[in-house]
Amino acid sequence: MEDTLVLIKHANFIPEGSSTRRRNQRILTTKNNQYLRKIEELANDMLRFFRDKELKNKSNAMSVVKDEVSAERLRKSKGKRLRSTTSVVKNVSKKRKVPKKGERPPVVTNEITQRLNEFIVDEMKGTDVKLVIQKTLYKSDTLKTQNRLNMPFNQLETNKFLTEDERQIVESDVPKENNIEVSLLGPTLEMYKLKMELTMWPMLSTYNYVLKTNWYQFWFDNKQHLKEGSKIQVWSFRRDQQLCFAIVCVE
Repeated sequence: MEDTLVLIKHANFIPEGSSTRRRNQRILTTKNNQYLRKIEELANDMLRFFRDKELKNKSNAMSVVKDEVSAERLRKSKGKRLRSTTSVVKNVSKKRKVPKKGERPPVVTNEITQRLNEFIVDEMKGTDVKLVIQKTLYKSDTLKTQNRLNMPFNQLETNKFLTEDERQIVESDVPKENNIEVSLLGPTLEMYKLKMELTMWPMLSTYNYVLKTNWYQFWFDNKQHLKEGSKIQVWSFRRDQQLCFAIVCVE
């Protein structure tokens, strides 16, 4: 580049009209064109170099950003899955296992059931003591609008607690004539003051024995012992040949 400037400078001082000046001008023009082409090539090379470098830097920067975003998403997703799994485990551990309707869990035998049997036989002089059903006390068994204790056939421990005459009565199709009046021994081992009625109701898939009439009042007076969701047992026995029932919470 400096050589080009020197040639231009000297060319300006060559006397006008001389043949040397014309020759030098031709030489200068040729060299100038060569230098200009070289400068242009160098400039283009530099432009390509910096453009490629800039593109590479941008590509690297985008790659870093993508990696960081992917890592952050992965971290958040792992955190969500961990929290979700933990919450599920906690919720499952807190849930109380309540048997589904129709299931028959193992019969509970403990101090409560032993004391009940001894009280019926020794104190009340009861006979023919039988476990009729063990069941969960559901919300429907505690509603005033229902006013009954449901005892499904498919959950009964025995159905041989009725005499033949009593069975014909409860199985009768005549309304208001298919009831048997019975007495009920409560969980505090006291005979309840009000009488109950035993009957049979046909359901869609089974039949149910039902204690009704004053059931809600009995449950309300004993709700501190007979809580919703608790496991209860219903026992039958005879007292002076009259059918009686006893209800106790075994949990």
